[in-house]
Amino acid sequence: MSLKPRVLFLDAYDSFSNNIIALLEAQCNVHVTKVYIDAVIPDLHGFLTSFAAIVCGPGPGHPSCPKDVGLFKDVWALPDDDIIPVLGICLGFQSLAHELGASVVCLPQPRHGIRTCVTTSSTSIFEDLPEVHTVQYHSLHAVLGKDTSTDLMDTRLWKPSVLCPDLQPLAWDFSGQAGMDSKFQKNPHSILMAIKHKDKPFYGVQFHPESICSNPPAQLVVANWWRSALEWLSCNRPTRLIQEDPVNLVRFRPLVHEPNLDSGGNGQMTRSGSPVSTWSSASSAMTSDSIRETQDYPKLVSATLPIGALTIPSICNALDLSKDESIILDSEMRQLPELGVSSIIGIVLPCTKKITYSVGAKQAKIQQGSKEELVDLDDYEGNIFSFIKAFMFKYKIDTSVERAFCGGLMGYITYEAGLETIGVPVPARSGGPDICFAFIEHSIIIDHKQHTVHIQILQMDKHEYEAESWVTKTASILEDLSKQNAKITLDIQPQTFPQAMRRRTLPTESEYKAKIAHCQQEIGAGNSYELCLTGQTTISLGDDISSWDMFVGLRQLNPAPFAAYVRLGPLTLLSTSPERFMNWSRFQMSSNGLDSSERQLFSTCQFRPIKGTVKKDQVKPDGTVHRVNRLEATEILKTQKEQAENLMIVDLIRHDLYGVCRDVCVESLMVVEEYESVFQLVSVIEGRLCKSMHFTQSTPDETSGIDCLAASLPPGSMTGAPKRRSCQLLQEIENGKPRSVYSGVLGYMCVSGKGDFSVVIRSLYKWDAPGPDHSPWKIGAGGAITTLSTEEDEWEEMLTKLQSTYRLFGSN
Repeated sequence: MSLKPRVLFLDAYDSFSNNIIALLEAQCNVHVTKVYIDAVIPDLHGFLTSFAAIVCGPGPGHPSCPKDVGLFKDVWALPDDDIIPVLGICLGFQSLAHELGASVVCLPQPRHGIRTCVTTSSTSIFEDLPEVHTVQYHSLHAVLGKDTSTDLMDTRLWKPSVLCPDLQPLAWDFSGQAGMDSKFQKNPHSILMAIKHKDKPFYGVQFHPESICSNPPAQLVVANWWRSALEWLSCNRPTRLIQEDPVNLVRFRPLVHEPNLDSGGNGQMTRSGSPVSTWSSASSAMTSDSIRETQDYPKLVSATLPIGALTIPSICNALDLSKDESIILDSEMRQLPELGVSSIIGIVLPCTKKITYSVGAKQAKIQQGSKEELVDLDDYEGNIFSFIKAFMFKYKIDTSVERAFCGGLMGYITYEAGLETIGVPVPARSGGPDICFAFIEHSIIIDHKQHTVHIQILQMDKHEYEAESWVTKTASILEDLSKQNAKITLDIQPQTFPQAMRRRTLPTESEYKAKIAHCQQEIGAGNSYELCLTGQTTISLGDDISSWDMFVGLRQLNPAPFAAYVRLGPLTLLSTSPERFMNWSRFQMSSNGLDSSERQLFSTCQFRPIKGTVKKDQVKPDGTVHRVNRLEATEILKTQKEQAENLMIVDLIRHDLYGVCRDVCVESLMVVEEYESVFQLVSVIEGRLCKSMHFTQSTPDETSGIDCLAASLPPGSMTGAPKRRSCQLLQEIENGKPRSVYSGVLGYMCVSGKGDFSVVIRSLYKWDAPGPDHSPWKIGAGGAITTLSTEEDEWEEMLTKLQSTYRLFGSN
């Protein structure tokens, strides 16, 4: 038996739904069950007997379209004997209004991520709340047949209309009259924000009380709704307040992956070692750190030396790593207090084990030298990430060594692999695998904070002499190199390749601006809140250009905390990304003031989305160049457009995290960070995974950072919101061209239990072509399109981002 009343949440595939569920659980002390609007429920009457109330959530589309609202229509049509309290939010609000006679029409200027003051009637669910400051995400609005130019003091605004006699207005937004961006003055002077049914326990709000920028009174509206629902239930449905779990009556769409939403057998989704010493000699500094008490291998064997004059390029050149496969995560040129602390050189040998997967495949491949093993994903719930979790669990170590990476999987996940996780079909295309990871045993870690270099090997068997020999030999080479003042590589001027380009194809201004207009049409129709549009540039180079030389030049031109050089299978990737997608820590003990019997282990998952860009060098009308400073950039990034872009992605990421974590917070909101050629608006969102100290023995299926990774793809900063519908629209707008590794993620999963991934932007990549033909390099660039975007500004932003990489070839 459940001790809490059960609330049914009907999800219209929105990217803020989990935030609302978290708010309901916090404000109302209820258990929430989530069902998608297209779930098949043969006996709705029988199913609903398990619930005390229903929330019809937000989503894309129009309430007159049955596919967009699905089960909402069935809720409003329930016979009187089956009715229970309902709250509609955004699309749910519009659906209620539409079913009861209101017109739902497009706003002249949609409002997405816009913070406004809502004036209320101070009655019903707004009792003692004369106004609330909240966030709106809507392109449509409900019209009850009233003259919306009426003065806000006119009592007629608060009474039912002739057209909709059963709907009582409860709140309006009058901000279109003054104080808003001039664009919003195109909108009606008053926009309906909340309603209730005159006789039935049906309520609706147009705004989003769950947004991180909605104030506490806006969130209190949900608590007030629940209080009114309890009063109605006590009089009309008292048995609904404590119910058993719902019976198995729901069938779900396939391919929608939310790792924490566990069916629980009910058919509906419910939320339910010692540090290494510093270097004196290779032999004396050698240490090893075993993994589990119950097994001897793998074992971490390592040596440490001072960084001295060593650099990433000098280390790679000395060890001749650029000629073969390697994965280099390079933070040397751009270190920030909270990121860019370590660089990782992952050495890929001919015998290195690799995992590859292509979208739509039923199998993954494990390749090791000439051997190849096929893995049937049906044994892992049909999910590549479930297999990766099981693979990493097999090699999990318990270590006290505090460093970024001890060994494990390093590699990439394409944008298209992310699309598959949210049920968006991916057309057939050429190129390499969509997911590729190498299991790195040999690696070099440069700790920029401690100014040390760790040469290490994850020893997988009893051949300890071979492991120690490699570590000793490599450490000796690097110690000698440091004495030769290898740091001279940082003193040279950035190398560019102006003569290398043979052919190029860039997005045309007219074509790109037409796509911007298409995005805004879809936003205006209510099909998206924000669309992250991208364009693709292709470049063909001469035969004599080294990809390693290109990377060394690019990292100097465009220093970034998440730069990377990857040669893995057919892929070559040169990245100077400023954006962390996510990282997660290994599980650690947290007392939180509790006694030892209540202590927990926790792992923190952090996201750092970037949305909002200001170019440093801006050309004035007279042709002179103005260098924008931080103060000027901050003022520009305070505008509604820039703030709305960032806010939408913050709320989206909170939703993604709430799909796996119960404890989610925004550590910093819209902070300006400076990079080589731009200022950017950055937010930090964290979620915490917890497990009891009583369950110290790990299991392969326990929730981990890999679940957060899988639940958050593709990166929200590269899609827009709602994520699923936005990705579907972008496929059409971008003419079905694959983004490939651009807009995907790159990083590692460590055997210690931690991981770190960046978003692949500000990058060049190519896939090796078979035969004598040379594959072109590709550069992706774009920006978030909102209702406040202008075609000219978005075209310039795309060029600014493109130029950060394109200037490697000495061109504008």
